[in-house]
Amino acid sequence: MSLELLAKQQPSVVTALYKYKHEIFKEGALSIKEKELIAVAISMLLKCDVCLEVHAAEAIKHGAKPDELREAMNVAMYLGGPTAAVWSPVIDKVLMGELCVKE
Repeated sequence: MSLELLAKQQPSVVTALYKYKHEIFKEGALSIKEKELIAVAISMLLKCDVCLEVHAAEAIKHGAKPDELREAMNVAMYLGGPTAAVWSPVIDKVLMGELCVKE
């Protein structure tokens, strides 16, 4: 089921999901940038193109530099093996600085 369909069929579930997301991705002991870099690494392990694109863009928006993104991706590759880093052309976009940040 897509998130779009779920939003139409059970909007309260999607609303709760977004409230949870906004609670998690706010400044705390970790900065938003640090949380987004963690999400980048996890997105690679989960092999989720959409997740990787969204979290990389958010990390960049919150000040992440290419070297920080690369290091987060290296951690994912270390933990998940080389396949964590070779499955998606989105990874290349992120590392080459070609990912557009949506305001």
